[in-house]
Amino acid sequence: MSEETAVEEYRQYGYRWVVLLVYGIILVAQAVLWLSFAPIESDVEKALGVGSTAIRALALVGPLMFVFIGSYAGDLADRRGFKFAAGVGAVICSVMGIIRAIVPHVVDSGTAQYWLFLVCQAITGAGGVFIVTNMSKMPIKWFREKDRALGIGLATMFFYLGTAAGYLLVTTIAGIPEDAAELGNLAVIQNGLNRVLTVFAVFMAVSTALFFLLAREDPPTPSGPMPEDVKLGVMESLRRFMGSSVFRALATVSLVGYGIYMGMAVTMEKIITFHGFTAKFAASVATAMILGGILGAATLPGVSEKLGLRKPFLILAGLVPIPMMFLIGFVGSKPVDLVAGALLGFFLLAALPVTFTITGEMEDIGPRLAGSAAGTLMAIGSIGSFAIPFLMEAFKREAIRSWSKEAVADYRWAIVFLAALGALAIAVVILWVKETGPRARRKAA
Repeated sequence: MSEETAVEEYRQYGYRWVVLLVYGIILVAQAVLWLSFAPIESDVEKALGVGSTAIRALALVGPLMFVFIGSYAGDLADRRGFKFAAGVGAVICSVMGIIRAIVPHVVDSGTAQYWLFLVCQAITGAGGVFIVTNMSKMPIKWFREKDRALGIGLATMFFYLGTAAGYLLVTTIAGIPEDAAELGNLAVIQNGLNRVLTVFAVFMAVSTALFFLLAREDPPTPSGPMPEDVKLGVMESLRRFMGSSVFRALATVSLVGYGIYMGMAVTMEKIITFHGFTAKFAASVATAMILGGILGAATLPGVSEKLGLRKPFLILAGLVPIPMMFLIGFVGSKPVDLVAGALLGFFLLAALPVTFTITGEMEDIGPRLAGSAAGTLMAIGSIGSFAIPFLMEAFKREAIRSWSKEAVADYRWAIVFLAALGALAIAVVILWVKETGPRARRKAA
């Protein structure tokens, strides 16, 4: 069963790929679950009879749960193990998925359905937190020390893949005609929504069953060195983390990085249509950004391992997106926008697994507190994902198109604001983040 020997007493097992796969599947499943409504917001708004802001809340309430329970979920993973914590989250998501699928068949009122969906989405988001915070915990246990960044990168790839797949799967499964909302064809819209809810409930339940059947907490023998067992509560862990200047710097990077990504994602339609392009093309640029992020998360951590360095990749995560944002915001060219979106995502989103790897290598955090650290960083990042898009509105202007003479929203100053935040994050990394990669450890030894 052994695949190869890392150091004399450490062995790496081929079964790690099975564990990574079943964990990756529940990462994908929880993502598509909370994205069930976002790609068909206009149709759902018509079917339930509520406003656009209310429908948008169905997608935003899930990530908001990181703010409240991210640290606790990470602490649970550190104390009880990644399989227990992720399993708890998967069960919660499965139960909520089944309830969501049943609601339209037992509740007639669209308003009542909406409030039940909102509660389910909030609880689903909480369950997703318990799953997502193990993106560093699972690879740390199953991968060799020098391959952990690769394992974390692959886990993060599944996380992004769920987001990308969610948009495509919802519209495909729903099969709602584009003019259904305009024609008031509520039966067609409701049937499409019901199909989405049912398919995703089954997907989540099957994924959960596979996870419990095939996932294992630990390999037969350790795959790498693990420090002494540490049992800290949520508040004690948080005080320990925030006492580190390196962790505070990483927290700043997470806050800014999440905010830039979400700000670009939710404003992409307005940024792109400012140049006269369609909303459909704006969705293509957003998809290119996510797909670039998936590729970056899958490849850059491995490059980081080969070079034995972490810090340069965090610097690149801020350095490359800045000109890419300017290209998207100021250059009205379809090929340029698509390439810039892909490169932006490739470097920016790959910062997440690199950040997790650094926390797992820090002396005052390490593998034993990696779950709590990941949960804390994602909670802080979630704050940025809400605050920064709202702050972008303060920089919005109104401009008159020269060729159509119509007034349109102009977010170019908001792009400058995001670029300034990116520059701040780069400075923080350069000044306060210490290199933790293998090359630095060899020098220290």
